[in-house]
Amino acid sequence: MDAEIQVGLTRAEQREDRKLFVGMLNKQQSEDDVRRLFEAFGNIEECTILRGPDGNSKGCAFVKYSSHAEAQAAINALHGSQTMPGASSSLVVKFADTDKERTMRRMQQMAGQMGMFNPMAIQFGAYGAYAQAVMLHPFDSKMWPSARFVHRTEVLLNTLSR
Repeated sequence: MDAEIQVGLTRAEQREDRKLFVGMLNKQQSEDDVRRLFEAFGNIEECTILRGPDGNSKGCAFVKYSSHAEAQAAINALHGSQTMPGASSSLVVKFADTDKERTMRRMQQMAGQMGMFNPMAIQFGAYGAYAQAVMLHPFDSKMWPSARFVHRTEVLLNTLSR
């Protein structure tokens, strides 16, 4: 009896992610320092330290590898492995968010900052469908402008999650 074996791919593998977010770097580290730390895991195509308007490092960077396997090897070896001098906690190494994920997070942050409601996206199922749970503050639940804003934002969040 022949049976097919199906191996599921992670979200990152499905997208063939190669770009990493690196957080909790020493703010004095240069691109060359970051390259040296990550080059042992593969060919680095891009290395960019994020900087503020004043030109100073924000203590994080993006590193892009030639392949998903190289990026995954760097995550496996470096995430949480060490605390850089001057950093408050251990090194964070993860796949960088996609534009869609970044937009969703920003929408959720803006909605929370407005104090009108607290959106919560819950991912489930193989296709990444999202259920939106929206909780109104008691004083907002009777205000029509708030209800219209909640509805429009909820529709936008649901559209972005597809």
